Amino acid sequence: MRKTGPIIAMAVFALTACDPGPGSAPPPAPALTAPVTDVAQLVAAARAGIAQAPSAAFTTDAVVGPDTKSVTGSLRFDGSTSSLTMLLDGSEVRVLGKKTYTRTPGAAIPGKPWVGTDPDSPDPMAQAAGVVVPTIVQLPDLGRALAEIERTGRIVSADRTGLANHYRLELDPTKAPDLFPEFIRVPLDGKPAAPITGKLPAELWLDAALRPARFTVDLSPGFEQPGPTVKGTTE
Repeated sequence: MRKTGPIIAMAVFALTACDPGPGSAPPPAPALTAPVTDVAQLVAAARAGIAQAPSAAFTTDAVVGPDTKSVTGSLRFDGSTSSLTMLLDGSEVRVLGKKTYTRTPGAAIPGKPWVGTDPDSPDPMAQAAGVVVPTIVQLPDLGRALAEIERTGRIVSADRTGLANHYRLELDPTKAPDLFPEFIRVPLDGKPAAPITGKLPAELWLDAALRPARFTVDLSPGFEQPGPTVKGTTE
């Protein structure tokens, strides 16, 4: 490989692992294809794109009630579920499938810096802790997002915007309540719990390589109204 200055070397590395030699051009970027019209096709396309680059860094801007937070982290996708690491309010959070582990600067239990939750655990306390995992932790979970779209979503519209296809979606939590534990409602005074009625607006952008570039979702309509504002945008 040729020796170059740091800036030029970084530019060359971004295009190709090795210098292809004089007169050679980098391979052309993939062309943006027409948007698909079916949810199953959309999810399949996103998973195919992710398979070519299964890890990424992300930033999520979340609105939870009166607060707005910016969360950074990294994510890895195995084709059906994702694992992620993120920094939230000074704590490190790791999500592995349905399990969540949190490490805080000052551990509540000496010698045990990590606190884990597992909604499938036979331990009732672990089950309860798993249900109350902060919703903000779920917002950047790409595996969860694709499962929600696949099982509860419909495409409202799709168009090309710049270098990506932009899909406007609507999620119906009643089709898969297990994916939305934050909406669990308990009976009061012997009366049955009120059903979930709100539809959730969401948007997904896929680039020319079919990789998700941005995902937004507004969970607010799923809570009993008047309820909290809960929505996020993940880049």
